[in-house]
Amino acid sequence: MRKTKHTSNPKPALTATGVECVATVVRRKYLTELRPKVAGEWSARIEHGWRYAFFPLGTNQQKAAMTKAETIRRVVAESGWKEATTRFIREFTLAVFWLPNPLTCTYATLLTALVQPALIRKPSEQSARLMFYEPEVSIRWGMLEWLNLMPDVECVGAHASVAAFLKDVKRVRPDLVLFRDPPCATGGDLLQERLARECPEQVGFPFGVYRDSEHAWNSVTGVDGGYYYRRRSPTQLLEPIAGLWPAGKPGRELVESQIRHHMRTLFGLRTAPETIFPRLTNREREVLMGLRQGHTDKSLAALLGISSWTVHTHMKSLFDKLGVHTRAEAVAKFFQSVSEK
Repeated sequence: MRKTKHTSNPKPALTATGVECVATVVRRKYLTELRPKVAGEWSARIEHGWRYAFFPLGTNQQKAAMTKAETIRRVVAESGWKEATTRFIREFTLAVFWLPNPLTCTYATLLTALVQPALIRKPSEQSARLMFYEPEVSIRWGMLEWLNLMPDVECVGAHASVAAFLKDVKRVRPDLVLFRDPPCATGGDLLQERLARECPEQVGFPFGVYRDSEHAWNSVTGVDGGYYYRRRSPTQLLEPIAGLWPAGKPGRELVESQIRHHMRTLFGLRTAPETIFPRLTNREREVLMGLRQGHTDKSLAALLGISSWTVHTHMKSLFDKLGVHTRAEAVAKFFQSVSEK
């Protein structure tokens, strides 16, 4: 499993406690890029029952921060989370899932919004028309605000219900859709399956909403091929598909091909030098590099964009050319050949 953790590195906390509810004042590492006008801004971590959330406090003064943190704590304790999230801006982590296995996503820390921003900018042929589904209003408004800052997309729809979302997708036919349907979620709408069935040509990807990156990692389990999470700035969240739409209107196959190429680069899946194994094809070298990195047939198939059966066929040919019988022998022969060069 491949992860890179990022922590908030809080200063020593000042706390105010109440019945079943605690407010801790901390400094959050990623708040600076979200609200650069308030250098050294404090945030409140509010814990109530089994839930927690981070609320930016709009000040770098500890005393003022403690006062506002206590106000938020009282609202949560007395009126509940729903009331607090409609009155105060909070952090959330948005994770967009690009490949199912190995589960691959980019994620960013964003902020909710308390008022609805403008839906769209002036349409441009150089950007992708994007539509998304997110049921929670403050998160939906926050996503609108941040998506409209991205250089390659124009948001043309934001929906609170699955029915309205699917209806508008069929009517508008946007270039790209995002929808809240995270992996391993229970009791969901299985929206990814419905979209594939009802709009088979539509380019779209699921996302998940989490309290922070730790919550995101802990919420997705049981993936056979492992995990790859990559933190991005808010405007880089869609980096794996950046630059596609200015060159035209790509189909689903081209979009997925770019994502696989982008992820192969990040995974470091390079072909073995031709001088080491001149008889191998480029695909066989890619398979060999995958074996060296510990990929299974299934995860390597997802990474290369081919079937597990095709991976097996290339592997059999690879073994024959190298004169080996197992994965371990193939990897050992690779390292032996590299050391001899």
